[in-house]
Amino acid sequence: MAPEGPAQAIDCAVVGAGWAGLAAAIDLVHAGRRVMLLDAAPQAGGRARSLSLQTGAAPLALDNGQHLLIGGYRETLALLSRIDLDPDTVLHRFPLQLRSVQGLSVDAGRWPGRAGLAWGLLRARGLSVGQRLAAGRLLATLPPDTDRHWPQGMTVAQWLTDRGQPEALIRRLWSPVCVGALNTALHEACARTFARVLRDTFRAAPDAFDMLLARRGLSTVLPEPALAWLHSRGAEVHLRCPVRALARNPEHGWTIRTDKGLVATDQVVLALPPRAALRMLEPLVPGGTLPAHSDFEEEPIATVWLAWRDTLGLPDTVLLHDDMLAAAPGQWLFSRPDASGSHWHTVAGVVVSAAGHTLPDPQTLAQQVKNQVSAQLAVPPAPFARAIIERQATQRCTPQRPRIDRAQLRRLCPGLELAGDWMWPDYPSTLESAVRSGVAAAQELIARASPYAAI
Repeated sequence: MAPEGPAQAIDCAVVGAGWAGLAAAIDLVHAGRRVMLLDAAPQAGGRARSLSLQTGAAPLALDNGQHLLIGGYRETLALLSRIDLDPDTVLHRFPLQLRSVQGLSVDAGRWPGRAGLAWGLLRARGLSVGQRLAAGRLLATLPPDTDRHWPQGMTVAQWLTDRGQPEALIRRLWSPVCVGALNTALHEACARTFARVLRDTFRAAPDAFDMLLARRGLSTVLPEPALAWLHSRGAEVHLRCPVRALARNPEHGWTIRTDKGLVATDQVVLALPPRAALRMLEPLVPGGTLPAHSDFEEEPIATVWLAWRDTLGLPDTVLLHDDMLAAAPGQWLFSRPDASGSHWHTVAGVVVSAAGHTLPDPQTLAQQVKNQVSAQLAVPPAPFARAIIERQATQRCTPQRPRIDRAQLRRLCPGLELAGDWMWPDYPSTLESAVRSGVAAAQELIARASPYAAI
């Protein structure tokens, strides 16, 4: 794009190269559209990308956060296949196991559906017989996916109490699962969303239980292969290219003003965080059409990366004792499948969800988690410890989460779709919800093909 001059014409512009924007761009290209992908950042991936950390010995290729996928993320896995990428080459798969340093162990094995639930709970360690029966009743009686059966306007704490879950079971099992899945504290989290996550994870096909971790970093899972695939099929990709404004063309379509020039496009996908998307849309719609910026509340997540020069044999994943007041804030530890440096033979990421707490500064947090892991897993203190805090990691998943009236926005802004994990409000902010939103936005534009696309 030239800095000055007439607008460059394109069929569809996708603004935002996170996982939602990449998913939208891939499906639009698959449909034969001329696509331009724009992002202000120097690399694709948004909040799920790789980075290189200096460790004093050798750079360590890690991620901005420990993002977990599960086997039930069907749209994400299907998207990888659509760009000719075998998921098993970039993802390490292992069976879902809930294990804690305090003796909790629940393993559903490879039994399908309710049989797997019954088997896992029957053999569970660290829970009393009464707690196992209560958990089994909750999981076995999750409702079908119809509105009238799902909890409405309730928090997870209210719903679990209403369903007769013992307080000790809530504290030991449901609370860490809720924070891990929704990044929202039990007394604030949306029961409807939590119930759907439980249903889709624990009541699905056996491989839906599997946990999937990036072998060599999140960028190798989707961002880098997606950009290569888009380039190979003629899509234009412009990184370090902030979008400043969006305007309707007098005749048809849209004009996008960027730091590198103007883009004329028939259709637009805005795959941006909610506040950025709202700021861009506000001049285009009447007041009161969109939720207020303050309606969207973010929750931070920190990841503390630890590395050792020795091979320690850490578990794939383990639930740490979580007590923010005792300076032991780490919640889940995930071992890195492939250590990414010759000097480091064991690498692990420890997830620290704020979920109502105030996170300390990165240096303090890294030291706290380093001490916690050493004490709770009986391993030497990690020579390398670095905390990365993503301040706007997820949308706070409460029953009052704002929703966009898609039908009204389409009437006011024809040819424009929104995408992002916040646009899939039936699920928490995950990679799967981001991908689903991007696919849905692309399919809507494909179904409503612009009559000007061929001009």
